[in-house]
Amino acid sequence: MTLTSRLPLTPDSGHLLVPVTLDDKPAELIFDTGSFTTLLSLTAVARLGLRHMSGEEFNGLLATVSGIGGDKPAMGVTARTVNIGGLTGRNYNFLAADIAFPPSDGLLSTDLISQFDVDLDFPEDQVVLYRPIGDCHTPAAFLASPLYAVPLRPIGEDRRPRVTVSIGGQDVVAMIDTGAPHSAIFRRAAERLGLRIDDLAADAHGTAGGIGPRTVASVTHVFEPVTIGDLTFEHLPVDILDDRADDEVEMLLGADFQRQVHVWISYSSHTLIMQYPPRPSKKAG
Repeated sequence: MTLTSRLPLTPDSGHLLVPVTLDDKPAELIFDTGSFTTLLSLTAVARLGLRHMSGEEFNGLLATVSGIGGDKPAMGVTARTVNIGGLTGRNYNFLAADIAFPPSDGLLSTDLISQFDVDLDFPEDQVVLYRPIGDCHTPAAFLASPLYAVPLRPIGEDRRPRVTVSIGGQDVVAMIDTGAPHSAIFRRAAERLGLRIDDLAADAHGTAGGIGPRTVASVTHVFEPVTIGDLTFEHLPVDILDDRADDEVEMLLGADFQRQVHVWISYSSHTLIMQYPPRPSKKAG
């Protein structure tokens, strides 16, 4: 492994903000492993002076971005230069939509994140990106024991990391979603586990939102036991949300989970590595 970049994390309302530079102008993006395309707000595009792509450049297609709150139309924009923690690239194409991401300018997503192994070092308030060298197969080199490893499910075109989680002895497909402030399970999966949502009157009720114009009702329920590989949690609060259109995802492991467990997402070895209890990463050269 080679250390590629350290990004300072600024927690804000549960989101994880990282600094970037687009066309030599500073911006802050939500570090979001649950989104598969880097997305900017139209307000940020105007402030940064990014160029809008023509219909021909964008293959003549209208794009749509989707989330818990529904769908929103999007357009293509181009940044001549991109700098992420000292990593510099040129002529990157992103999507932009009329969506507010206060106080950030958008989402830094797996189209860029998945090029690296990702150390979510919350004890030090940083994300560290590593690039494998040659035949290096030691993705946990900078985490101290005890460690718990579980294979990632097959990585699809969207590059979003997924694992199998057992709740009460039944398996669900969970996505590691740093863009979600709270861990969540979708209603259909919760009912498959035997929960009757209408019988959870004593649990905390609220709403949740994201990309899209609407909010959805949520119920926070304590699930037990929840097992990921060889690591088991006896009391894990999880929001129950209305179903959304997705391929196989039934659950989101959000930023609240990643603060409890030091997570390393190894795209190079298709492994999720967890350190519990969490401690700062070893210093890497």
